[in-house]
Amino acid sequence: MVAHTLEWNRTEAGRSVWVTLSIFFTAILLHQSNVIFGVNLSFADFFSIFILVFLIWNKRLLVPMTPLVFFIAISFMVLVTAAFYIPIKFMHEPAPARIVSDYIKLLAIFFYFIIGYNLSQINYLKETIRWYSYFGMLIGIVGVWLTFLNIPLFTDILYFAETRFRGLMIDPNYFSVLQITAMVYFTRMESIKTRYKLLAAILTLLSVLVSGSKTGIITLLSYSLIRLVEYLFLKQKKLNVLVFQVFFIVVLALLAPWAMLLLETIFSGIAAKIPSFGRVYYLLTDFGSAVSEGGSGREATWKAALQVIQLSPLIGVGIGTYTSLAWQMFHYDNVAHNTFLQLTAEWGIPLAVLFFIYVFFILGKATQSKMNNEINLILRDMIIILLIGSLAISLNNARVLWLFLGAIVFSLKDKNAVTK
Repeated sequence: MVAHTLEWNRTEAGRSVWVTLSIFFTAILLHQSNVIFGVNLSFADFFSIFILVFLIWNKRLLVPMTPLVFFIAISFMVLVTAAFYIPIKFMHEPAPARIVSDYIKLLAIFFYFIIGYNLSQINYLKETIRWYSYFGMLIGIVGVWLTFLNIPLFTDILYFAETRFRGLMIDPNYFSVLQITAMVYFTRMESIKTRYKLLAAILTLLSVLVSGSKTGIITLLSYSLIRLVEYLFLKQKKLNVLVFQVFFIVVLALLAPWAMLLLETIFSGIAAKIPSFGRVYYLLTDFGSAVSEGGSGREATWKAALQVIQLSPLIGVGIGTYTSLAWQMFHYDNVAHNTFLQLTAEWGIPLAVLFFIYVFFILGKATQSKMNNEINLILRDMIIILLIGSLAISLNNARVLWLFLGAIVFSLKDKNAVTK
């Protein structure tokens, strides 16, 4: 259903208490996910359905044509591949229930894309980001407080293996990446004072540390480096400020070896008191082993994913087939732990490359955007963080990734080009 007008009358239906509450709970519950009856569910799913119904009822639902066509093409490709090509080519019969389950996940991510797209068109995007970010920071504070004070409260619910804080998420790595996305709002909004920006950054670092996530630490460091480069080279500054910054960087580089030794000593002490931090400490002492050992095993999963891609590089292996086919062919039954490899294995190289080119085009467009620049940059940074985290965990079914992507696609859209 295509809307007849773009502008949302916030004084009428737009200010409905019910839709506002639905958007609020959808935003904060993006930080919650649990496996129920073998399905990864979030309470955000139920509230987002209310949003969809509300949009349809009020004839305000917008469905972008290009993403819809791409979704239909992907659906056709992965279903045909899984149901017909894989059994014939590899003598492998995927479980029908698994195909149905994975296709429901595919429908769900497109559903969240549409929700994000429409949250932007009804002018609720800024509120959604704010609620999402504040709740994320609140969960992080709870995690830091419980962990550092060693309070054994709700351990079975909030912790993984009783040591790694995961908040309301199923996985501490996923939790840590979401914490970093929540930080973006506080550090990007010009209206937030500097001291609160700094406080948000410190709390984010601590929440990632208590999660014991190596993926989270690497993602946080990578994003911090991006922000540092942006500050040093892309922002205009006075000459004296620039000279001081260059001098500071040179001194910091010279002191780096001693700083690393000091950090290693400090982190070693923390790791002795907080078991979850021991995994992060491993990154400082032996980065290679930290990636391939200590419960990560990323090297093995990536190699398996590349082998699966080589089996069917053009059309992929479809949905519901990856783990069982990987086990039959290579005796490895885990997911790729890498969104780029996972989608390439399932969709095939051409469609996966086309999709990622589109995503990076959108990110580049957001960087150059002059309209709603602040919000566009926040969305861009959140997606970049999720993509960085995607190098070590499979976020192809992550609700937030697709919701933010849908939101930024509409936010960057030429409003005059939309058919009325």
